[in-house]
Amino acid sequence: MSARQLKMLAIGLATLLLLWGGSELFSRGSDTVTGALAFPPLTPADVDSIVLVKATDSAVLVKQSATSWTVNGHRALPADVTDLLRALKDSVGAELVAQDASSFARLQVDSATGRRLRVFRGGKPVVELITGGRGSDYQSTYVRRPGDAHVYLWRGTLARLAERRADDWRDKRIAALSPDSITALDVVRGKDRYTLKRVTKTWTLNGGATDSAAVRRYLERLKSITAAGFATSQEVDSTRALGAKRRLTVRGGPGVLLSLAFDSTGTAFLVRHLGGRGGEGGTVYRMNTWDVDAVTPASRSLKK
Repeated sequence: MSARQLKMLAIGLATLLLLWGGSELFSRGSDTVTGALAFPPLTPADVDSIVLVKATDSAVLVKQSATSWTVNGHRALPADVTDLLRALKDSVGAELVAQDASSFARLQVDSATGRRLRVFRGGKPVVELITGGRGSDYQSTYVRRPGDAHVYLWRGTLARLAERRADDWRDKRIAALSPDSITALDVVRGKDRYTLKRVTKTWTLNGGATDSAAVRRYLERLKSITAAGFATSQEVDSTRALGAKRRLTVRGGPGVLLSLAFDSTGTAFLVRHLGGRGGEGGTVYRMNTWDVDAVTPASRSLKK
């Protein structure tokens, strides 16, 4: 083969390599071609409110103070707001997967199935995003900006947080008690009724001896009483006229630290906060049976 032929062959190979590289670049939807998807770094201090809307379900998170947020008028956990804002910058690179509106329904980022997320600062939106279906792995979701045909695959915790409904943002803590502040507890568990009382450094159960280790574990459990969710209006109405199946009254210092009533629904308990610390107005909580068993244990489990 002549030198001229070798030169032409080399030029041809180089051209093919350039064409192949270009096709790979465009087939992957590189952001270097179409523009990157990124948001300004935000903290709760920078934000006034966050709105998530999907069809008829909406969650409106509003900052009340530096340490207090509400969702649809109910208490929300500030830590959850921090997690959401962090999720908007923690993606491992947004990957362009589509560039045409015909893909919106399939990727669930259209107006019918997508969830719209807006973050406000100074009353103006600084983030506007539509989140859709999950990607090929569980920790990913399809997203796009409103009015933009580009759809991206976003990896990270945003996939889970964006799917939350209004009740999922609510503060599920019913009460938190310090064991050292407790001097006595009255528990009604059907026919099993007892008083646990501190006498100097020991505890008695209806005046008798107790298992000190079991009592200590019980008091530790009262440090945080958390619900699994919230009762529906139908559940509240169906149990309103029924007598509580269980009761817990915790005393300390000058009076009652906490008073709860538990109504059984067969699969769980509805919990009414009657007085003392914690609770949120007339909110009726839902607790799993095993959690209610932990805060209203059978008397035999505490005996020596």
